[in-house]
Amino acid sequence: MDNIIDNDKRPLLNEIKKRLKDAKEAKFAVGYFFLSGFNLVKEDFPEKTEKRPFLKIVMGNETTKDTKEQLSLGYSLRDEYRQKLLEELQEIKDAKKVKELKDLIANNLIEIKLFDKSRLHAKLYLFLDDLNKSVGSIGTAIVGSSNFTAEGLTRNKELNVIITDDRDVRYLNEWFDNLWNQSLDFNEDMLKVIEWSGVLEGSSIKIGKYVEPFELFKYLVYQWFGDRILNLIKNDILLKFQVNGVQ
Repeated sequence: MDNIIDNDKRPLLNEIKKRLKDAKEAKFAVGYFFLSGFNLVKEDFPEKTEKRPFLKIVMGNETTKDTKEQLSLGYSLRDEYRQKLLEELQEIKDAKKVKELKDLIANNLIEIKLFDKSRLHAKLYLFLDDLNKSVGSIGTAIVGSSNFTAEGLTRNKELNVIITDDRDVRYLNEWFDNLWNQSLDFNEDMLKVIEWSGVLEGSSIKIGKYVEPFELFKYLVYQWFGDRILNLIKNDILLKFQVNGVQ
């Protein structure tokens, strides 16, 4: 039971917070990186750390469309993450929180990458001490179901397991590094999204919610043509295959 975390009597958040403070470096692989999760642990970064970056985060496409569908629409995973993060940023009223994240990225304490090769469903929280250690474990890993979100760290029904065996932790470190090397750099994207959001400058600019291309096309057609589409069908002006095209 000591190695099981289920968010009921033992929230994952508490385990991450205490391990961040003592780690020399940390590596997270998650389905998605929400600012709500970062806000819960930002105060627990070590005051001084020689490692740059201290925290590496690889985000996956757990909540996105199939990669082939994205490519066929000319729509990238990077575009989707930019839009989602932009929407989330504009819901945050406290510019201080956004500035803290920006500074951590700009100062190379956090580095973020995006894995777009396939669906990344794994959740790994890795806290490393000394990779050259010959006795004892090089660190601790937590593997399970929790995403890096406020809900995943505190409220959702989750199951996570703490791993301390040296061989297992070393394997997970190699697994993460391999994933890291296959992933796209996303730090500059994150800084651009923060700039676009206007949160830091107190801008009142608001960007609407993301709409799927096909849904947007249908909306524009009905806005432009109104009832005339139905009239075309009723008046039987077009041949059947033409009516199908209009529909």
